[in-house]
Amino acid sequence: MRPGLETFRFEPDLSGRINGRSFYWRLPGDISAKDELFAVFSKSLWFPRDFGFDWDGLLDCLCDFGWMSDRKIILVHDRLPRLPERELKLYLIVLRDAVRWWRFEDPHELEVVFPEDLRGRIEALLAADPATLRG
Repeated sequence: MRPGLETFRFEPDLSGRINGRSFYWRLPGDISAKDELFAVFSKSLWFPRDFGFDWDGLLDCLCDFGWMSDRKIILVHDRLPRLPERELKLYLIVLRDAVRWWRFEDPHELEVVFPEDLRGRIEALLAADPATLRG
């Protein structure tokens, strides 16, 4: 398995609820700008007011769920956001790093779920040299 993919869960069918005893959030499928992505995360996951609306701020908030009472947070993607390739890679890196962070911390667990048919695209994005990315 390629580096990074072990941090995500891939499922052939995301039509149902993944787990009924966790905080479960489905990322809207029509996101096409990073500012929109940050706003949706901030509102839906109740980020603190000092959230910076940037990649570092997103990572910081995904690594600190002190305001969440649920132990497990599941972020489900039916599709990838329609971001420029460079920003999409940054988004996946943030998600990967946040999932890895929680593997060694308590009391929360973060799980990021994608459809199985996105595995190859995500693998390619995470393997791409940042200097070759467009956008």
